[in-house]
Amino acid sequence: MNVKYILPKVEINRKVNNNISGILSNRIGGFLFVSSPVISKFNGFFINHDLQLYKIIENVFLEGNEVSGVEKSIGNFKLINKKNNEQFLCVDGVNGFVYKLDEPGKIIVNFDCRKVNDLRVFGRIYDVSISGDGIIIEFKKLTDEREDASHREKEFSIFVAIHAKDMTDYEFRDEWIESDYTYDHERKDFPAHRYVYRPFKITAKNLMFGIGMTREKAVAEIGKLSDKKETMEIKHIGASINQDVEAAFICAQESISQMRTFHDGATRIYAGYPWFFQLWSRDENICLGALIKMGDFSTVKDIITKHLDNIGEDGRLPNHIPSPHLGSADGVGWLWKRVSDLIDKLRSAGELHDYISKDEIKKITSKLADSIDRIEKSYMSDGLITNRDNETWMDTNPGGHDPRDGTRIEIQALHLNMLRLMYNLNGEKKFREKETAMKNIVRENFWENNMLADGKGDSTIRPNIFIANYVYPDILSTAEWKVCFEKALDRLWLEWGGLSSIDVNHHLFIKDYSGIDDRSYHRGDSWFWINHIAAICLLKTDAEFFSEYVKKIIKTGCEEILWHGVAGHNAEISSASHLCSKGCLAQAWSATTFIELIMEVYR
Repeated sequence: MNVKYILPKVEINRKVNNNISGILSNRIGGFLFVSSPVISKFNGFFINHDLQLYKIIENVFLEGNEVSGVEKSIGNFKLINKKNNEQFLCVDGVNGFVYKLDEPGKIIVNFDCRKVNDLRVFGRIYDVSISGDGIIIEFKKLTDEREDASHREKEFSIFVAIHAKDMTDYEFRDEWIESDYTYDHERKDFPAHRYVYRPFKITAKNLMFGIGMTREKAVAEIGKLSDKKETMEIKHIGASINQDVEAAFICAQESISQMRTFHDGATRIYAGYPWFFQLWSRDENICLGALIKMGDFSTVKDIITKHLDNIGEDGRLPNHIPSPHLGSADGVGWLWKRVSDLIDKLRSAGELHDYISKDEIKKITSKLADSIDRIEKSYMSDGLITNRDNETWMDTNPGGHDPRDGTRIEIQALHLNMLRLMYNLNGEKKFREKETAMKNIVRENFWENNMLADGKGDSTIRPNIFIANYVYPDILSTAEWKVCFEKALDRLWLEWGGLSSIDVNHHLFIKDYSGIDDRSYHRGDSWFWINHIAAICLLKTDAEFFSEYVKKIIKTGCEEILWHGVAGHNAEISSASHLCSKGCLAQAWSATTFIELIMEVYR
């Protein structure tokens, strides 16, 4: 397959041996996931309605297509065929998308209307009508006694309007087609096949799709669509320095732009597509580091303000919105890390009170004092902050063999940063004293034999030491960090250019991605966001000494963003054994930490 990028100030292409997919969004929580053939039940077009995601269309494709390549530009994705190319375009704020061919052809549209995780097979009713140059499809979900407690009770309706002004032929099919999902098979995300509805084949050149909860709203969405290309402010490092780095850097900026959505009066950032379509406190706050570096202070402030108002009775943030039962030990710590980063950045630029008023600083100080007090009352033991199992970012424990409850190094670092920020905001000596005392307790319990333990009483080597350094480097001296990183890299480094999520010699280490059983998820799989954070830490600790590691991590990041998985997006994880795109195929914190890394290297 040939992969081509047409980007501002740079064009590159390469032949690859793997299929490349595309993901576009409408920036109101909906997205379009395109691949040929479909690979997942998450392929297709989805809309967001009141924080409920609905799948609408499985796929749109040219009959007899022979895809030989893809072409990616800002806001556009093309499937390159031997005779007729297919272009996909989403438009900001519109629940719909545009499908265009170079020449008229026979187009097939498969539908799979449902709430995103509702995989019931009965009670799916489609009604198709033609009016002028348009087609209206009404989908009704009815209960069915074979799957439900009632029979033929209506749960919801949804409408799809299709504008086909140049349609020359319409062939009514009214058939159900089986889709087989190879990526879901690989991930063991069953069922990995499903019957979808094919109402017709259309001969046309251009189709516009609009979706709404009523017929009128679906038709109205059509009127908002256009084939105007997206414009966005882009930062450059210069293609003359390295074309792949320049292209990947631009793509990462567009990727995080695609993850934006508007919720409750503010711009927010989804954790990823196609299945992390929630507002995760940990992920979103980690993402703010790149936005601060890029100078998007207004968005950062909006997101921070929403989180400040969402701190709970225990001083923490909920894991995500809608709120789950699973707790988050680190989400609130990442919030305060980004508050401190924002304040530092604005102060250094002499712009603090241009964005944050004195009254807002007082509110921040009060919220932080309250958060510290509540966390210490609820979770502090013997001078350290504790967490329950599955409450850190490493939130899986398959088989109960790898709990991370207790006291964890990155949680201590996040709390130490909170204490430091509190002292910097109000100057009260007691917070500096608490910070110093806690730092000493952390060193006593975690620093031994030139290594920071992953947890008190747990010397397992994991990359969480890089989070600790990134958040609060004063736990160790620069010389100590250098030795610590050397020893850790000896047990975590993967020659293709990433870090394992556990010591490669550990008995729980799994070299290949194991899917949704989570056996490899935090026990081998390499996380791109951690790789980028690690490279930033290595660069700041001793740029010359660790230069080869940093260069290789950057090269790997570019390789994955451009030539694997989804064009222009950074995936969640890779197998430890070799570079590949696994897990969630477009992950926000992977892209934003890549942006941070590139801006550190090429600033």
